[in-house]
Amino acid sequence: MINLALAIIAMLSLILAAIMTVVAWTTVREERRRSAARVAVLTAAIHDHDDLLIQPRSGAGHEALPAEPTTRSRQRLAAAGVVALLAVGAVTGLVLLAADSRGRAGTISAHVAPPSIVPLELIALEQDRDESRLVVRGIVRNPGSAAKLNGLTVVVLVFSGDGGYIGSGRAPVATTSLAAGAEAPFVVTLPDADSVDRYRVSFRTDDRIVPHIDRRGRNPIGRTE
Repeated sequence: MINLALAIIAMLSLILAAIMTVVAWTTVREERRRSAARVAVLTAAIHDHDDLLIQPRSGAGHEALPAEPTTRSRQRLAAAGVVALLAVGAVTGLVLLAADSRGRAGTISAHVAPPSIVPLELIALEQDRDESRLVVRGIVRNPGSAAKLNGLTVVVLVFSGDGGYIGSGRAPVATTSLAAGAEAPFVVTLPDADSVDRYRVSFRTDDRIVPHIDRRGRNPIGRTE
């Protein structure tokens, strides 16, 4: 829509410039015609100066001398030239503005576009029971192609043997900022976990859930869903 509007404005400006050019050319031609007529009358007056002395300037049988170009004519000519220049300047400005807008839009898009989400890699996971508590430990890795993660938290959901939801626990990983290619351990402790049969591990930051892939190999320790 913006490009269409700019194209329409540019076209109207070109048309206006063309009209003003024609007006300016017509005015110049008219002034030249008047000047030529005046020269012709003056030439005739030289050969018939006696009649000019006897008869009034505007008397019958004699053509009055064309007046000098008036101030109004000069103003019209100057205004036509100024309008034509303004129209050309407007078209040039619109073209430059459109090019600058495209460049800025491309730059803004490049800075604002969110990086592609690369899943975390869960490379170790195990659990211990300490009396009635369940302790879940593990190691998570941020792939080398991923962006740095700040405030990464581990969430553990626990379920009973029949699949009923019991509760959850959470804890931050050992580092507040997990750079690309870095690893971090985590420990989540859940109290009153005697009836827990299975659990589910997930990761999140302050504003979103971060997907992950299980990279523990063929014989993983513990369970993750």
